[in-house]
Amino acid sequence: MVKMDSFHFVKAKNKKDLERFYGVMKELRTDLSFSDYLNIYENANAADGYEIVALENDNKVLAVMGYRVLYDFVHGKHLYIDDLVSTESFRSKGLGARLLNHAEDLAKNLGCNGLRLCTGIENEMGKKFYERHGWKLRAVAFKKKLIAK
Repeated sequence: MVKMDSFHFVKAKNKKDLERFYGVMKELRTDLSFSDYLNIYENANAADGYEIVALENDNKVLAVMGYRVLYDFVHGKHLYIDDLVSTESFRSKGLGARLLNHAEDLAKNLGCNGLRLCTGIENEMGKKFYERHGWKLRAVAFKKKLIAK
């Protein structure tokens, strides 16, 4: 049995860290190739400071969270969580909650007004998870794909 106090956070600092985090991220973003993952990370990090943090135990990555600080007229300065996933064998074991708590600590330390994230309409388990942890359903996001000409 794994003790929860033996987990620690690791922030991606280099390509080696990104490689270690990729397998867990791919469980959430199943169509994401490794080269696209690196490209998206590099562009998002350069554009607005997107970061990935992992929870690991014995050098094994078991959960990851991607986030950035955003500014807008509705929310002011806030921490936006783009990605949050635990590896399948460690779901419902408190890792997601630890990542959310970590995000709250980051947001406070960065002087943010709050936190925000989006999840799929069909993700009933995810919505219940966020509500159990004090998050409120406040908006519906719309999306439109562009067709290449």
